[in-house]
Amino acid sequence: MSTSATRILRERIVLIFDFDDTLGPSTTKTYFDHLGIPYADFAARLEKRQEDMWQYPLAKADLLREYSHREDSPITRKSMEAFGRKFPLFPGADQLVDCLKKYAADRDEDVRLEFVLLTAGFKTIPESSVIGEQFDRVYGGELEFDHDGRVLSARRVISHVDKVHYIKQLVEGLDLDKASELENTYIDHDPKNNYVPMAQVVYVGDGSSDMSAFQVVENGGGVAVAINPEGDDWENYNNMSRGRRVHNLEDADYREDSDLVQTLKLAIDMMIARIKLLRLGADD
Repeated sequence: MSTSATRILRERIVLIFDFDDTLGPSTTKTYFDHLGIPYADFAARLEKRQEDMWQYPLAKADLLREYSHREDSPITRKSMEAFGRKFPLFPGADQLVDCLKKYAADRDEDVRLEFVLLTAGFKTIPESSVIGEQFDRVYGGELEFDHDGRVLSARRVISHVDKVHYIKQLVEGLDLDKASELENTYIDHDPKNNYVPMAQVVYVGDGSSDMSAFQVVENGGGVAVAINPEGDDWENYNNMSRGRRVHNLEDADYREDSDLVQTLKLAIDMMIARIKLLRLGADD
């Protein structure tokens, strides 16, 4: 069925990536391991707070505040940023942007690829990584620090449900650098003014936390790709309703000859073909 939303011509493709267990291992656990701080205690206390009805990102921020204010604690903004600059991404992830941009340009030099990081975690470490340097935009939770760089609180949180609103507002071209106003998702918006059609969006994420994002992208005609960081049977498959199924499930290997990169290239091919088709209509 043809609608005005599917007929708008935008010569761009937007690739949205989660971070933890998608582009690299768990940020907090890897950071704690790097600092030599036992992560198991932190994880157990975080789980206990969730059982006490804390929201996950608020519980995490408050525990980081507590750990950061311990005597001689190494948990500071400076150490997070320093660790981010050498964060161990999954194989090939540091070459992904250049690889896919070259691939798209070889097929159509007028189509622009845009890379967006959208994480429900805190973005201090990811933003300092190679990904933060290479991606066009980085959205995530934010921590507030005192003048010594110790954690004070969360200043912005993005839940997994919020990701859906961020994706929709990104498609509509709304300003996501401001505090998220979720009601913007439901205002009367003319699809002709969309920044990009959902059918030209690729979402890459892992696990049950991304299922709502998978669904909104797939339902809009885009491509969702699930990452299996462990390379084993994907334990979240049975939790997926039919409406949340993805185009492909791949191991976390971003090297150019990997099945994951081939999947992303095929998605780009499909979307470039769509853009070319729409160009013909625009010329009529």
